[in-house]
Amino acid sequence: MTGWRVASALALHELVERARDRWVLMASGLFVLLSLGVSLYGRAAQDAQAAVTAPSVVTLSAFLVPLVALILGHDAVVGERERNTLGLLLSLPVRRFQVVLAKFVGRALALSFATVLGLAASALTLEPAHRATIAVLVGPTLLLGLSFLSLGVGLSCLVRRRVTAATLAVVTWFLLVFVYDLGLLLALVLTDGAIGQDTVAWLVLANPAGLYRAGLLLRLVGADQLAELGLTVAMPGAGLRAAIWAAWTILPLLLGTLHLSTRKAVHG
Repeated sequence: MTGWRVASALALHELVERARDRWVLMASGLFVLLSLGVSLYGRAAQDAQAAVTAPSVVTLSAFLVPLVALILGHDAVVGERERNTLGLLLSLPVRRFQVVLAKFVGRALALSFATVLGLAASALTLEPAHRATIAVLVGPTLLLGLSFLSLGVGLSCLVRRRVTAATLAVVTWFLLVFVYDLGLLLALVLTDGAIGQDTVAWLVLANPAGLYRAGLLLRLVGADQLAELGLTVAMPGAGLRAAIWAAWTILPLLLGTLHLSTRKAVHG
């Protein structure tokens, strides 16, 4: 129980520190302002406010939330290493996975607050009848943020310098959010459609950014309207979707913890 009490204190410390971090505050403010801008633009659509605003907020979140999450998590462990406090932290009566988990939980709470604040600001600018549509975005957006935050914390465990972690975070964001889908499209073109559409669809859904966009597109627009546009989105079942989200959220933390334990065994 002592280890978990220490881990809880570390998580609370992380949350307080992130609340004072000017970069976190700036990113949160930017997300709120952009969400407000999108919602105010959507108000001009009158009865179609939700139909205009919700897809725009999804697009905004799909680009901004992963970037904020990766930057938020990139220095979780390597920052302690550069300050020469990692050894002291690991000497506490707490296991390494509890330290990594505490780092993740504290930053996840800060990210969740910023995400909910941005979506709430967007919802409040709409008419009450349309706010429920924005509420639908909360859960998937939080899952998107947590998966990329886990990637950021995991990367932080693997490197020795904060600048390296920051570079890897930006490269990861660029690859998963931009290059991944373009790469699949290029593969389709180069193979003249030899890759099956089902295979491409599953590859898209294996990426948390793709799963987020596809899931909300289907939920907000509907399968019938997508079919009229010539688009089909075959979503996996709820259990498999949960497994994909869990894998992206848990595996990077486990790999990061394993790397810390291995380094300690080699150097200690």
